[in-house]
Amino acid sequence: MTILKTMSVVILTVMLSSCSTTKKTTATYWVNSAKVDCDAGAGKTTCLQVSKAENHENAEWSLFYSTINGFTFEPGYLQKIEVTETQLDAEGVPADASSIQYDLINVLEKKQDPKLAIHDIWATTHINSKAIESTTTVPMLEINTTEMRASGTNGCNNYTGQIKNITSNTIEFGAIASTRKMCMDMAVPDRFDKAFNSISTYKKEGLTLSFYNEAGDEMLRLKKVD
Repeated sequence: MTILKTMSVVILTVMLSSCSTTKKTTATYWVNSAKVDCDAGAGKTTCLQVSKAENHENAEWSLFYSTINGFTFEPGYLQKIEVTETQLDAEGVPADASSIQYDLINVLEKKQDPKLAIHDIWATTHINSKAIESTTTVPMLEINTTEMRASGTNGCNNYTGQIKNITSNTIEFGAIASTRKMCMDMAVPDRFDKAFNSISTYKKEGLTLSFYNEAGDEMLRLKKVD
């Protein structure tokens, strides 16, 4: 009986170990430098943005609604982390909770996010490489990389919209909403709008920010507002 009992314990231990192993996997994530607004079921909150891309420059960020045990989020820093994903028993998980438990194994890499360098308010000085002549209102652009939003004025109308994606040298804007009033002189606002809609890449040098189209032509040049 003792031998049978011992064998039963061994078999049960192996089975439990096997089940536990099949429920755990290891994954590597990049965690974005800013949280974004999200709807977590119980109401509005902020969520991490994660990607399993090898390089954060090519990352397509996804909202992460759960928590990562042992992980400390630091605004302004990109972090590459290794985590354990444990599949939980569905019967013991609340309806509004994740069925996967995430635990930090290690922080593999941490770096300051380069796109924070353009998180500022900018005044337009050139459109299509030509200096803007004196106007009543200079086109302005505010870039908020924390909230991934852009806003400002084209010299007549105010606008606001989403930044869909941004890397250290590329930027993609989402839909832009704008007021519709007509001003005495629409030449600069119309030129600004057309140039803004063709932006693909950017470069910051000192207090100057330049935007380019896909062909590499300079569309807008702006200076930092004090």
